[in-house]
Amino acid sequence: VISSVEGAFRYIRDYPYLCWEQRLTKGVMAAHYQNLKGYIPDSFTWEEGQEITERTLRSAASFQAPNGGMVYYIAADRYVSPYLSAYTALAFNWLKQDGYPIPEQVESRLHDYLLNFLRNDTAPTFYSLGMRSTVHAVALAALAKNGRVNLDDLERYRPHLKEMGLFGKAHYLDALLTLSAQSEPIKETTSDILGHANQTGGKFMFSEILDDSYSRILSTPLR
Repeated sequence: VISSVEGAFRYIRDYPYLCWEQRLTKGVMAAHYQNLKGYIPDSFTWEEGQEITERTLRSAASFQAPNGGMVYYIAADRYVSPYLSAYTALAFNWLKQDGYPIPEQVESRLHDYLLNFLRNDTAPTFYSLGMRSTVHAVALAALAKNGRVNLDDLERYRPHLKEMGLFGKAHYLDALLTLSAQSEPIKETTSDILGHANQTGGKFMFSEILDDSYSRILSTPLR
């Protein structure tokens, strides 16, 4: 099932630009490379992969604003991106599972920022309702893995399921499963996701129509 992944690793390995999102993605992919070497041709190598991941985590504090959120470049509150912050929390979870030491103070402050974002709806004015709901779901999934939200928190966002993009719906489902929710919200979310599916003889694909504003939370059809 896992095949033809070399191109993705090569693209990230050689990517020259290094804002926080790009640094973090390179660090995550470097960790994945260590896990997937057996599926990659011997002709491709990423010798400094583990060092890149560790260096990325050490630099995280430089991209954290005083309010605990994450920024692309300048660590000031006005430049914080809620989506980037939620993505960072997800990535920390993935790397933690792989045994990498996560900077505790950075992660704790990040979780506090995301909780405030969820409870006080501090989304930027350019976030549409769908964008806001999608980022809320990603934050919920990241926090659920760390025991920072409960089923009551998830239930409060359940009315916004229809507004979420597919990426948000998938993470809302992940949060429900993480916290062992009742079957009803799990079935509802799964049914909603499957409503975007199209099955052919050799493929099972999900699709949706999003406006260009979703690029502000780095949405792509592939994701």
